[in-house]
Amino acid sequence: MYRQIGPDEYRKDFGLTENYQVTGFLCHGTWKREEELNNLRAALGELDIKFKLNELPAFLRNMVEIQIGNKRIWFDVPYGGAMLSEYLHIACLLGSKKNILVGSCGGLSPKINACDCVIPSWTYGDESSTRMYTPEKGDNHHFPDKSLVNNLKARLNSNLKIFEGPTITCQAMLAESWEDVQKWSKEGYLGVEMEASTVFAVSNNFGVPSAALLVVGDNLIKEENVLHENFKKLSGKRTGIRQEFLKAAILELLEG
Repeated sequence: MYRQIGPDEYRKDFGLTENYQVTGFLCHGTWKREEELNNLRAALGELDIKFKLNELPAFLRNMVEIQIGNKRIWFDVPYGGAMLSEYLHIACLLGSKKNILVGSCGGLSPKINACDCVIPSWTYGDESSTRMYTPEKGDNHHFPDKSLVNNLKARLNSNLKIFEGPTITCQAMLAESWEDVQKWSKEGYLGVEMEASTVFAVSNNFGVPSAALLVVGDNLIKEENVLHENFKKLSGKRTGIRQEFLKAAILELLEG
């Protein structure tokens, strides 16, 4: 069915040129689309790069195209994995060389504090946006590309406190219970978020390197959530860290 649709058919249906290629895919996991587009503009401005943000047609219109010279980076602001999996699928078909997620996670380790950073070494995900791309595996473990992870780490500000380890993807945030948080923490997960397993599963299906950079927002294992005073107080600091993530990701994607 849809698996059989090829890149040329998508180009024609979306009104793209015959040779249209995607250089890389960048997504920022949140519901604050306009705010994150402003953060993207700020990050590109700090890099002193000449760029254009172009609208994309039809089904692709929730994304923007970052045009830098002859390179095109697709930028998505997803909240969960459904449409994200479809945009990733199409980006991979159209030639994306690397796929990078930046975002936030709920802290699950008592060693981690709000505004620390987490780079997943793998993530557990049992959503349809992952299972459909890995039917033969069945273990729900999804891995980033180690070389890409190392490249991104080398580009990050050395003042950031970074933890590496497993994370878990859950796309039903409001259904999470204190018992869930305690269980995930005991199982050794550093954080919980909504998009990483989808990014890894779809990318791995197409053989495209992927990675994720996450900042700890609501520190769940310390009984803080998005309604907690500390979460609101640290909003500006999280924004600054995510801009650092964006700059590192953009520079890496431009390497092709």
